[in-house]
Amino acid sequence: MPKIVLVGAGGVIFAQNFIKDILNDPVLRTFDVTLMDIDAERLAKSVTFAGMIAEKLGIEFNPHSTTDLREALTGANYVITIFRSGVLHHQELEYEIPMKYGVDQVVSDTLGPGGIFRGLRTIKPLFEVLDCMEEVCPGAYLLNYVNPMSLNTIALSKRAKTVKVVGLCHSVQHTSRQIAEWIGVPHEKLHFRAAGINHMAFMLSLEVDGEDVYPKLFACLDKPEIYKQEKVRFEIMRNFGYFPTESSGHNSEYLPYFRKRQDLIDRFCCNDCPKPDEYGIDWSEVSSGVTGAAIEVCRKQQFRNEQQIKEYLEGTRPIDLTSSVEYGVQIIAAIEKNQPISANLNVMNRGLIASLPPECCVEVPCLVDGGGIVPGRIENFPEQLAAIDREMINPQVLAAEGALNGDRRAIFHAIATDPNTQCKLGLDEIQAMTNELFEVLSDQIDPRFS
Repeated sequence: MPKIVLVGAGGVIFAQNFIKDILNDPVLRTFDVTLMDIDAERLAKSVTFAGMIAEKLGIEFNPHSTTDLREALTGANYVITIFRSGVLHHQELEYEIPMKYGVDQVVSDTLGPGGIFRGLRTIKPLFEVLDCMEEVCPGAYLLNYVNPMSLNTIALSKRAKTVKVVGLCHSVQHTSRQIAEWIGVPHEKLHFRAAGINHMAFMLSLEVDGEDVYPKLFACLDKPEIYKQEKVRFEIMRNFGYFPTESSGHNSEYLPYFRKRQDLIDRFCCNDCPKPDEYGIDWSEVSSGVTGAAIEVCRKQQFRNEQQIKEYLEGTRPIDLTSSVEYGVQIIAAIEKNQPISANLNVMNRGLIASLPPECCVEVPCLVDGGGIVPGRIENFPEQLAAIDREMINPQVLAAEGALNGDRRAIFHAIATDPNTQCKLGLDEIQAMTNELFEVLSDQIDPRFS
């Protein structure tokens, strides 16, 4: 019987998506499912919640749970990593120290000094998972959701011997739904082709019933109620011709055009569409690019999650049994049932987009069926988009090499080639900032960096 393992299953709110996706599938819910987390208390809550979902669906579900990684991974066919490394304080340091030097960040989980050091923090436990998989479940799939996606995928893929490494993100699915809403068409009728790199892939084509609907999206530039939701992304489309697949807040961190001066931040990265929820969480602060927004959102989100978990377990909050849009369980189902699907996944390039370096990570449409995952080759990737992506790829590849080899100099080079950092700091300032981040995060990263 195939075995599915969720590593980081104690994060109840996110883990429930995968548990629901498994239980909603009549085939997959008969598989051997193991929930693993290093926090026994949170893991126990997740197991209880999984039982509540099963009861609502009228089925039996008895997953194995453990805090022991080796026990969890032994004999696995599919391993989904969804953990968060470190605590909020570490994220605060990755924001506050660069800000002290003048590098303005929003999320800092993908690129920039914050994203690169988050990568060093997450690579450490990811390598533990990968190395253990090579021993106890060689050849299995590692379906990783942990950011920074490109950096992690490169480092894991280069370290792997038999394990099949795939990076997963939901930005393409969410962007396609946004576009369908903006242009007024049902999402299922929108046919799109997206490719590039994670968080900077682009919608290369948009069609409805064989008609190019990109003109309708360009028309949104003149609709303030839509444009102000995603100013940075619409400006990228205006100037480069294609719409990117990650939020304006993220995109403003990856390019040198939006965060180098306060007047640009005020113009393009302000929140004109506030949407706080009942807990005061306003994701539009993050999506629009407000400075440091992710810190405050994550702080409130931690409180919200604890409250919701308590309400779920007490039975006072209804459980939504709808399957998620996440690719993870869909991939497992496609392979096991030999029912083909297409999914935008993060894989090593190796000629898939010829104008990008072969050792980078690209996000491309992939065919998934009983034969496994077959990435699609992208012909004629627009050169202006390749130029944007190459500027992001440089620090990703350097940081991955640094993580693999414990090389502090490579990490400095990665941060020094980051577009947002380059436009704000001199080399001596970048070195000082990098040294300070190494010092304060030394207990969270590979000891070889000491």
